[in-house]
Amino acid sequence: MPSPATRSIPVPRRPLRLGVLGAARIAGRSLIPAATAAGDVLVAVAARDPQRAREYAAEHGFLRAESDYAALLRSPDIEAVYVPLVNSEHAEWAARALDAGKHVLVEKPIAANADQMEALARRAAGSGLVLAEAFHYAMHPLWLRVHEVLGSGQLGTVQGITIRSEIPAPADSDPRWSLALAGGSVMDVGCYALHAAESLGAHFGGTPRVVSATALARPEDAEVDRSLTAELTYPDGTPVHVSSSMDAADMEFSLRITGTAGALDVPDFVLPQLDDRLIFGPADAPITEHLGTRASFDFQLDAFRAAVRGDATFPVSITESLHTLRLVDAAYRAAGLAPRPGAELSARV
Repeated sequence: MPSPATRSIPVPRRPLRLGVLGAARIAGRSLIPAATAAGDVLVAVAARDPQRAREYAAEHGFLRAESDYAALLRSPDIEAVYVPLVNSEHAEWAARALDAGKHVLVEKPIAANADQMEALARRAAGSGLVLAEAFHYAMHPLWLRVHEVLGSGQLGTVQGITIRSEIPAPADSDPRWSLALAGGSVMDVGCYALHAAESLGAHFGGTPRVVSATALARPEDAEVDRSLTAELTYPDGTPVHVSSSMDAADMEFSLRITGTAGALDVPDFVLPQLDDRLIFGPADAPITEHLGTRASFDFQLDAFRAAVRGDATFPVSITESLHTLRLVDAAYRAAGLAPRPGAELSARV
């Protein structure tokens, strides 16, 4: 098995020149450390509050702060933009960035619903620009190894898959609780589980379908899910159980695949830098592999950079992103909730 180091995409000589829309906390944990480590250039950040943008730029080593999002997109020295805004604004500002001639890395979920994603995909088609959704875990050696083990047949016939994406509750004021901002547990963390189910479908005949789902809503808003469980099935009949929660006692992003010849367990597939174990084999003789604690965000930026430079295709395709959002919408409908609202994208500039 190749070592984790040999699985990373080599960093091209030309660094990316990056802009960030929004002074978001996630950028400080994901893109910014990855860019700093790789030698990419943090050109500018913009925020709704210009003073906040200036403070954020100084804190994180940007060359400057721009007065607003539009000014950042007009900047000729920025070639790629990261969009970590609230969910309801992902697709809109990704579309505007594409119109401005920028490559775009968009936080998950890339759009509020599948219809909005389809419109965004049409905007990107034929542009020659990279539009990428930030399912960072999918580029880590741990996830690549999951595919290898599944493909090897070592588990025998797979009998079922369980994927859990759960975190403790954010503060009541957190925008992830807002329906208008396309919030809810599935949008924040459950999308990881549904994307994982979509990704694994390559081994089971294709994209799964949602059979049933149950949601628990917030007392304050009956349309916003604090948790949701869903049963899915692949085209070959293999069942998948998915759980999503933004109201759990602890954080858990686990994967379990059971087969006739053994099982595969990943304690933390989303953040392997915190736990890089993959455990598989028969119950009486499991094998534990460690796939490396280099941050999944670093692998993601390597992959995005390679795609921008034309050296490789970004591992999470637009089709994959669209299928995932269709699963999100289907899970909401099966649980008696509506898909998250999403405005029509602005006309091309």
